[in-house]
Amino acid sequence: QTLRALFQYKPQNIDELMINTGDFIYVDPTQQSDVSEGWVIGTSHRTGCRGFLPENYTERANESDTWVKHREYLFVTASRFSTQTENEPKGKLNGEVHNLSTSRSTTNVLSLQNATLRRGVLVMRHGESIDQVFGKSWPQQCLMADGKYYRADLNFPCTLPKRKDGVKHFEHDPPLSCCGIFQSRLIGEALLDQEVTVSYVYSSPALRCIQTAQHILQGLKLDQKVKIRVEPGMFEWTKWEASKVIPNFMTMTELIEASYKVDTSYSTIYPDSAATPLLLFFAFPGVSGVILIVGHGSSLTSFTRPLIGLPTRDSTDFAQVVRKIPSLGMCFCEELKDNKWQMVNPPVKTLTHGANAAFNWRNGIMED
Repeated sequence: QTLRALFQYKPQNIDELMINTGDFIYVDPTQQSDVSEGWVIGTSHRTGCRGFLPENYTERANESDTWVKHREYLFVTASRFSTQTENEPKGKLNGEVHNLSTSRSTTNVLSLQNATLRRGVLVMRHGESIDQVFGKSWPQQCLMADGKYYRADLNFPCTLPKRKDGVKHFEHDPPLSCCGIFQSRLIGEALLDQEVTVSYVYSSPALRCIQTAQHILQGLKLDQKVKIRVEPGMFEWTKWEASKVIPNFMTMTELIEASYKVDTSYSTIYPDSAATPLLLFFAFPGVSGVILIVGHGSSLTSFTRPLIGLPTRDSTDFAQVVRKIPSLGMCFCEELKDNKWQMVNPPVKTLTHGANAAFNWRNGIMED
């Protein structure tokens, strides 16, 4: 079942869970038998951390509160390209016209050359964002009276990127925390150690996803070679429609001015519901390596299940799975023979860490 936090709770012991007002906590009823009366053990949907929390700080949540609006993508495989005749129209991808049957035949010629290169799709949730740690009211904690940003905690970013409308839009488009930046860089370095070749990077337009992608590329030492393709269709529209608050994302100009390595020549494929980033494997000859997709918790199931031939989940199952996916949770699919795919262990280990509550030396140290 799912609980919603009514009040903030700061852990008093190392095995307790920090929660903010409005947090969702997943609680497994089968694991509560040994828990003291008045307490439950649960997992925070916001942080992915697990621990004890007082039951009277929560209420039973409506399952629909955590539903995510998502769409089903059609994965176009190479077998479709091979059946196209010369009289059929040419395919258009990212604004460029390609003869898909020709591209497919060229891929066949090069298949032996690329047989030893691992071709796969690595789908990943973004790193820890600032609102995951300090709650939705984090802007009020770091803005001075004149509206200028200051670093209220070492886990706040040193600076915020410049936006034409100031800092107000960061409330619905939060950046990574400093720990989130470190996490992302660490994942990139781990991928480099495993000699993973990333050919393309696709990101949700959310700032936290673009930042995650950039720091992963820096860890891979590919930030000067591979640019980030921002795909609006990958954003997770969780509850935005109900509240009529649609995030204003940073423009391409603002991203470039903030030194993010985005691909300005890329044209979104979201309006074409028959296309996905995986189409690149089959439309362009010689493409090998890994496509990295940095999105949200919902991305892990939305992108991988259709690829390996599984049906989409219903809304209840979907919400149950998504809320358990922590920051930088990842799935990896690799290509088999006959244009089939399977899900296997990701090329790097998971990143696990505990919560670190805020500390005020006046509380406890100076008190009698």
